[in-house]
Amino acid sequence: MLDESGESAADLRQRVTSPGGTTQAALSSFERDGFAVIVERALEAAWNRSVELSSQLDG
Repeated sequence: MLDESGESAADLRQRVTSPGGTTQAALSSFERDGFAVIVERALEAAWNRSVELSSQLDG
């Protein structure tokens, strides 16, 4: 959908999220509870572990 629309993810999300709807409630919860930080930390942990595993294969 994002690829086909040519819109940015933020613009598309705004267009399809009903104010006061269920998706808006979920997105507000994510923002309030720091979901972006959780995802960032998870990606960093996965990256760091991949570097460790790679060095074991090279070593």
